[in-house]
Amino acid sequence: MVPVWVGAAARVRRELRTRQIPHLSLGAAFCFTVMMFNIPALGGTTAHPVAGTLLAVMLGPAAAIVGVSVALGIQALLFGDGGLLAYGANCFTMAFALPVVGYFTYSLISRKLGRNSRYQPICAGIGAFAGINMAAILVAIALGVQPALFHEPNGHAIYFPFGLAITLPAMLGTHLLIAGPAEAIVTALAVAYLQRSGVGLYTLTAESVESPGQGILLRQRLYVPLLVLIALTPLGLLAKGDAWGEWNAAGVATQIEQRLGASYTPVGVAAGEAHNHRGLGILADYGATSGKSGYVLAAICGALTICAALAGLGIVLAGRDSNRAQSAAAQPIQLDAGSSKTTDSLPSWLATGTVEAKSASRAKPSNPYLAKSLAEFARRTSDVLGREVWPSYAGKLQAIDARAKLASLLLLLTAVTVTRHLVLLSAMYCLLIAAAAASGIPIGQFARRVWLAVPLFIGGIILPTALSIVTPGHELFNVWMHPHVAVTLPGLHLAAIIMVRIGVAISLGALVALTTRWSALLAAARSLGVPRLFVSILELTYRYMVLMMNTAVEMFEARTARTVGHAQNSDGRQYVGTTVGMMLGKTMALSEEVHDAMTARGFKGDVRTLRGPKWRRADSLFLVSCLVLAILLVSVDKIAGNLL
Repeated sequence: MVPVWVGAAARVRRELRTRQIPHLSLGAAFCFTVMMFNIPALGGTTAHPVAGTLLAVMLGPAAAIVGVSVALGIQALLFGDGGLLAYGANCFTMAFALPVVGYFTYSLISRKLGRNSRYQPICAGIGAFAGINMAAILVAIALGVQPALFHEPNGHAIYFPFGLAITLPAMLGTHLLIAGPAEAIVTALAVAYLQRSGVGLYTLTAESVESPGQGILLRQRLYVPLLVLIALTPLGLLAKGDAWGEWNAAGVATQIEQRLGASYTPVGVAAGEAHNHRGLGILADYGATSGKSGYVLAAICGALTICAALAGLGIVLAGRDSNRAQSAAAQPIQLDAGSSKTTDSLPSWLATGTVEAKSASRAKPSNPYLAKSLAEFARRTSDVLGREVWPSYAGKLQAIDARAKLASLLLLLTAVTVTRHLVLLSAMYCLLIAAAAASGIPIGQFARRVWLAVPLFIGGIILPTALSIVTPGHELFNVWMHPHVAVTLPGLHLAAIIMVRIGVAISLGALVALTTRWSALLAAARSLGVPRLFVSILELTYRYMVLMMNTAVEMFEARTARTVGHAQNSDGRQYVGTTVGMMLGKTMALSEEVHDAMTARGFKGDVRTLRGPKWRRADSLFLVSCLVLAILLVSVDKIAGNLL
C-alpha cells in the first residue's frame, strides 16, 4: 500500500482544492459510520457496507483512497476493529481495490450521461456493487491461500484454517447477496441526494467553479445525512455475530471443529490475540458493551477524529492555494479600455485575474517530460565538464603524477578487495573523505556519487546474504515460516561488509578520476601497458559523450524556445524519441569524420598532453605510502581474523 498511498496523496495534493477538504472529511466520516451498520448474513454471520465508491464518485479515487485509509486507521487504532497488523491488507481491499474498481465501473457506464441524468445514481450503485465484490474476492484469496503457505508439520494451520474452496463461496455468497446490494443502495441514495443538493461529482468538477459561499452551503447539506446516520447507528447492534473470517481464537477453534472435524487453535491466531495488536482499545468494539449510548459515542468520536486527522491535509492545501493566489495576483490581467466587450463575456478565470480554475482543469503540468529531459542532459553535461574543473584545483592529489595515482589505485583496490572487517573498511573510507576534502572536492557530491548508486545496483545481489538460507546464525526476525527464512545477525554483518567494500572501491576510482585530467589519466594508462586500442576507445567515447550531450542540450533549448503555448507530454515524448534517432545519425556521421581527422594527424592510440609527465620525489613518496597502507590494511585484517 505504500506506493498507493504516496501516489494518492500526490494526486490529492495536486487536484483537491482547500474548500473540498471538508467534503473529504465528511465523506471519510460517512464511510466510518456506515461501516458500523452490521447486516445479518449467511450462516449467522454479519456484513457491512463501506461507501468507498461513493467517496470516489464524489471526489475521485485518489481522495477515496486517502479518506477510507484514514477511516480504517481510526477503526484499528481507537476501536480495535481490524487490528494494526491487518491494516495494510484492509486498506488494499477496502481503500484501494474497492473505490478504484467501483469508480472506473461507474465511469465506464456513465460516460455518455448528462450532468443531471437520473441514471447517475444507478450507475454509481452498479459501480459500488462491483467494487465491494472485488474487495471480497481479494479478501477470500488472501485468507484462502494461508493454509497452504503457513502450516505446521502435522498439517494444522498456523493462521487462517480454510482454503479457497471454502473462502471464495463464503465471501462471494455474502457479498453478492447481502453486502453488495446494501452497498449499491447506500451509494445510489447518497448520489441522488448529492445531485439534489447541488454537490458536483468528481467527473463534473472541471465544469463549474464553486464559490466559497456556495461551498459552505453544500457542506451544511452534507452534515445532515452524517448526523442522521450517527443517530441511527444503534441499528447496527441488532445484527449479532461476527463477520465471516473475523473470529477471535475461540471462534476460529469452533469453526475448525464444525467444518473440519478437528480440535485445535491455530498458534498464530492465539499468539496474535495474546499480544493484543488491536490498537489502543479506547472504545473496543465501538463500545457495544455499553449499549446504544456507547455505540453513538463511538460514532461521534470516530467522525470527529477523522475530520481532525484530515485537517492537516487542509492546512497543506491552504498554503499551496495561497501561493497560487499570490502568483496570480502578481500578474494582473489588463483589459483594453476601448474594447466593446465586457467582462461578462469573458471566462470567469480570465475576468477575475486568476488561473486557478483553469489550471485545475489540467490534470498535468504542461510538458514536464521535455523539461525534465533537458534538465537531465544539462546536469549530465555539467557533471562531465566538472570533472575537468576539479583537476585544475590546487589540491593535494591534483599535484600527484597520474601514473603514481593509477598505480596506487590498483594497490589499494587489491587490499580493499581482500579486507574482511567492517571497521577497517570504514577507516579506509574516512581516509578517502579526508583526501577528497584536501583536494578541494565537495564532500557531499563525492559521497552522493557512490552511496546513491551502490545500494540501488548491488542491493538485490547482497541482500540474500542476510538470510538464514545463505548465512545461518542468530536470527533477528522471520521473513517466511514455511520454508523457514529469517534475517540473521551474521548475514547482516556480511551484507554490510560487501556493501562498504564496494563503496570504498568505487570511491577510490572516483577520487582518482576527479583529481586527474582525462588526457593525463589515459596517458598514464598507456604508460602502464594498457593496449592502444582500449585507450583509443576510451578517449573517443569521452569526447563523443561531451559533444553529443552539448548538442542535445542545444536542440532541446531550441525546441523549448520555439514552443508557443502549452505542449502536451505526448508531444514531448515524440520529440525526444525523434531527437534520439537524429543524434544516432549524427553520431554515425561524426564518427567517420573524427576518425579520419585523427588518423590524418597521426593519432595511433598514444595520448599526448600539453605538459609532459614529470616524475618527482613527492610522487615516489605517495606511491610508497599507498603501498605501505595497502600492506598494513591486509596485515591488520589478517591479524584481526586470527584473533577472532
